[in-house]
Amino acid sequence: MYHRTLAVICLTTLGIAAPGVARAQQMSTPTTPPDSWRMPYERGFWGHAGISFGQSKLSDSCIGGFACDDKDQTFRLYAGGRFNNAVGLEAGLMNMGRFQRGGGQTDGYGLDFALIAGVPIGTNSAVFGKFGAIYSHTEVGGTAPGLATGTERGWGPRLGIGAQIGLTPQWAARIDVDRYRLDFEGGKEDLDTITVGAQYTFR
Repeated sequence: MYHRTLAVICLTTLGIAAPGVARAQQMSTPTTPPDSWRMPYERGFWGHAGISFGQSKLSDSCIGGFACDDKDQTFRLYAGGRFNNAVGLEAGLMNMGRFQRGGGQTDGYGLDFALIAGVPIGTNSAVFGKFGAIYSHTEVGGTAPGLATGTERGWGPRLGIGAQIGLTPQWAARIDVDRYRLDFEGGKEDLDTITVGAQYTFR
């Protein structure tokens, strides 16, 4: 079901991408050459911010004999900027959701940092990959024998792919598929997310 949802979202993205890209290509190009490197304190550095909502899925979360729900809703607030049309940095604050397992609840949040590299399409559309790290805070509760309960904090890798579809030179619709490696009491687990949202670029 999770992979079916991913396929539907990807097909929907492709369906709305064509007109968005066509509009973006008709818009005027920025005065700064697209391949020039721009630092945050320089004119032409494009900062952005946005919010995304979607579904999260926790791996290895079910324990036999106990009710299990390894999926929930997630949201992420993020901000960043692009050094040129292809490379940028981004930081985000994520709530991973709340999951039922082992007679209790598992939840948490994290602060992530990612290098973004991709291919621009027109003025405000792009496809890109992300690689970085997340600092997470997780809490596990429950009564199942052998379930490690408690609070854990730590660093782990994060990676993902995404696309943004320019609606105007400033506003874009965005879709992200990400995987986070999180610290839990008793070990590490993967968290997969699919999110859609809106992004504003400061020009």
